[in-house]
Amino acid sequence: MELNEEKELKKVIDDLTEAVRIFRKKDYAKAAGAFENIVEQYKDSEYYSVSEIQARAKVYRNICHTQLHPVKVECTTDEDYLSQGIFQLNLKKFDKAQEFLEPLGKKKFKEAYVNYLLAIVYLKKRDIAASLEHLKKAVKKDESYRIIAHNESDFDELFENEEFHSIIQR
Repeated sequence: MELNEEKELKKVIDDLTEAVRIFRKKDYAKAAGAFENIVEQYKDSEYYSVSEIQARAKVYRNICHTQLHPVKVECTTDEDYLSQGIFQLNLKKFDKAQEFLEPLGKKKFKEAYVNYLLAIVYLKKRDIAASLEHLKKAVKKDESYRIIAHNESDFDELFENEEFHSIIQR
């Protein structure tokens, strides 16, 4: 490597390291600015190694923009609410998942499936009684949820619970 390339590479690495440090603190506005500076400062670099790091800065900058300007999903159908409930459950945002799933449960939309999902939500929220109640409803509507619940790792903590066993056993 030439001396100029080494200097430029060291500088861009230092800049990226500092920007990532800010990013990890979740100060996305400040981090976006730091990444933008890297993108602009090194956009005309003739060195591949520097251009590669500059490209990483673009990715981080885009992540910052996504965090600062999240896309709002407009739920207009029951399927939208179901999808959003599952999405929030997967993100481990159990209160939000409940907000999307509860109205579907009241409407009896895909009753067995929604009750099964609510059983998981309530279990994750440490409300065992509500979890078991929703699981009972799911199994009553569709017997296959006995097997599914028995094999679902989310319910592992209930394997010693007598009520859980009475629900999943025939």
